[in-house]
Amino acid sequence: MAIEVETHEGVGDAAFVAEWDALCAKDPHATLFHRARWLVRWDEVLAGPRHLRVRGFRADGRLVGVLAETRELNRLPSGPQEILRLAGGDEVTDYLGPVAAPEDRAAVVAAYLDRVGADRAFDELVLGGLAEDAGWHDLFASAAGERGLIATDADVDGVCPVVDLEGGYSGYLHRLPSRMRQEFDRKSRKLARDVAPHEIVTLTPDEVPAGIDQFLEMAQQHDDAKAGFFRRPEMQRWFHTLAEEYAADGTLRVHRLDVGGLNAAMTVSLVDGGRWGLYNSTLDPTLTALAPGMVLVWGLVRMAADEGCRVFDLLRGDEAYKYRFGAVDRPLRTLTLVRR
Repeated sequence: MAIEVETHEGVGDAAFVAEWDALCAKDPHATLFHRARWLVRWDEVLAGPRHLRVRGFRADGRLVGVLAETRELNRLPSGPQEILRLAGGDEVTDYLGPVAAPEDRAAVVAAYLDRVGADRAFDELVLGGLAEDAGWHDLFASAAGERGLIATDADVDGVCPVVDLEGGYSGYLHRLPSRMRQEFDRKSRKLARDVAPHEIVTLTPDEVPAGIDQFLEMAQQHDDAKAGFFRRPEMQRWFHTLAEEYAADGTLRVHRLDVGGLNAAMTVSLVDGGRWGLYNSTLDPTLTALAPGMVLVWGLVRMAADEGCRVFDLLRGDEAYKYRFGAVDRPLRTLTLVRR
């Protein structure tokens, strides 16, 4: 299959973005993180000096692949001088990588590496955040070797623990060990007994901006690195940007666990294409021993199943609490390529 490669500065025009969105529907591994809508917002808020450009791949005029990359210049005298990376940044974007139907992926990878190899300014290509089950990592590694590129890094760079919701909530409970079900029931009863009755509150789209303020304030009350993350002005702006972009259509959702009328825990979720992604969570640090965050997430798993979601994705990070919901790791791979 002959592939033509086109380059767009930024995400491209509306017509190209519409084709890109249609292509995402053909890629079983595409998520909202792979779409122009996400990347244009990331570019506005967090890209900084990194230059975003998008490669489109066409066969007989038909768009068969999209890859968003950034170009970074290293101004230090040592090390690679020009670095290409997949766009999105792993601080806020959990899955990175190209978009293509499975049958077109090998041709897209070959065309991309041919184009990159012809760019004499390129020194290093970092392909991180690739979901292992999507197969992109292996395709890039194989095609790179055929083109004289050296893989200097080829490791798992993180995991996204995921919960299988096939068969709905009853199917999930059937697969979950009984001791885990009993643990969550005990936590819920203990919270009600030792503090007060509790309920999960779903904020309306109009309430989400104020909810994001509450979430950020609560998250900053902790004494850990995560609190420092939420104190950064650009990250506060990022969460408000997500609310502006995704609250109205229900993609971004904020939930609160009220215990006796008090805000005990909060979550920010991204729901799209049958996947419920737990983007971030926090809790009242004075209630840590009573695990209100676990009680809230337990309720969200049921909510996701009842809504018909196939997967509850706890997204990047291997925190121990995630596995108590029966989550299984979805590895993320990285591949760094340099010239011989």
